Amino acid sequence: MQIILVDDHIIFRQGLKLLLEAEGHEIIAELESAEALISKVQEVTVDLVLLDYRIPGGGSITALEYIKKRYEKIKVFVLTGVTSGNLYKALISSHADGVLMKMGSADELLAAIDAMNSGERYISKMVLEKISHEGAELTSRELQVLDLIFEGLNNSKIAERLTISNKTVDKHRTSLMRKLDVSNVVELMHVARQQGYLDD
Repeated sequence: MQIILVDDHIIFRQGLKLLLEAEGHEIIAELESAEALISKVQEVTVDLVLLDYRIPGGGSITALEYIKKRYEKIKVFVLTGVTSGNLYKALISSHADGVLMKMGSADELLAAIDAMNSGERYISKMVLEKISHEGAELTSRELQVLDLIFEGLNNSKIAERLTISNKTVDKHRTSLMRKLDVSNVVELMHVARQQGYLDD
């Protein structure tokens, strides 16, 4: 398979590349952002994108949805250290072809890629277990806003990044505060970490 790797951790990315090339796959690009991924899929023919959920600037779900709406044949496999059942539900509802926690094994990763190459979807057992023990229910857009708040962006920058209005960002921010039962951003980050939405 022709594969694009998207992860900002160089050592992790290089390890994936060695593993996949040893199995006969071709790595056609190594990227570090959602913007670079969206640009690259317009230029090259690719079978599979291995996408880290937590990349600088956020936008993983945006990139996932962009690819699945425009390039049906491209498989998108999300790897993440985040342990939120509701994040996994959002990834699945955004049509990720595979979701695997980074604590999974190399053998499981390769088995998942084989499954997707055969037209199957691969959701790991650990991910399914987390989904069944979820906390507050967040929408995919709320997860995107939360991710960008975590990156330190203000409402205007979030609105610009997601191409929505400041008023809509404020609505999502208010909804996040209500659902996670917090009154400020510091509490929001703390509770989001506790519930597994953030991995840092």
